[in-house]
Amino acid sequence: MQNSNNPEKFVPRGAIAFFALLVVLGLIIWFGIYFLMLSRI
Repeated sequence: MQNSNNPEKFVPRGAIAFFALLVVLGLIIWFGIYFLMLSRI
């Protein structure tokens, strides 16, 4: 069993990277639609 006196710091790097990727993908899609609508004016 692990010692509770020395807790390891757990940083979910994969989940953070996945969330950042989703945000970037959403921004790319949003700006793509935004500039597509601007070009139709």
